[in-house]
Amino acid sequence: MTVLEATKEAKPRRRDAVRTFLVADRTPMWFTAAALLAGAAGTYFIAPQVNAKFEAQKIKTDFVIRNYSDLRTKMEDFQGLYGVVAQKLAAGQDVQADVFRLQEIMGRVSAQNLSLLPMFSTENGPKSAAGVNTAMNGMMAVIFSNAGKKIETPEEVATYNSEVLKATQQLVVPLLELYVRIGEVGQLKPTEKDTDLQPSR
Repeated sequence: MTVLEATKEAKPRRRDAVRTFLVADRTPMWFTAAALLAGAAGTYFIAPQVNAKFEAQKIKTDFVIRNYSDLRTKMEDFQGLYGVVAQKLAAGQDVQADVFRLQEIMGRVSAQNLSLLPMFSTENGPKSAAGVNTAMNGMMAVIFSNAGKKIETPEEVATYNSEVLKATQQLVVPLLELYVRIGEVGQLKPTEKDTDLQPSR
């Protein structure tokens, strides 16, 4: 028998074997065992790894959504109230209650920033959180240093406004940096702060 004849004879045998397998009343034992082993491997090895990745990502996403929203709300409250206090102080009005409120917000922001530290994977996160706290302290230092002073002459007003503006601007970069680092935790790929601060062309 030639090779060609053997090949032609083998093909019908393969077709018969496949047909027998498909129409048979019972699945061969070896195939059942193989399918069970494959299913067990997927259940005990592959599925847990996939589930763990999804769960880890879900935790990070929840972290980003919750902390970004909370921090943004606190900072909006702080910056808005700070502007009011600065104006009242220049006008010689009582700002004691508002200052207490500012200090309360600062305490809450500091506590939240501390809770963020374990989630950051690089040193940029903790640095930006510390930078936000430092900038807020600098803004409050302007209020305290001018409390009780009379700000009446154009020179005094200009000096005071310059101090307030400078202290306020010191908050922009570290706060934006912190927002970016929080976004990184959730793998959101935010634009870097330097890109956002570039002047429009």
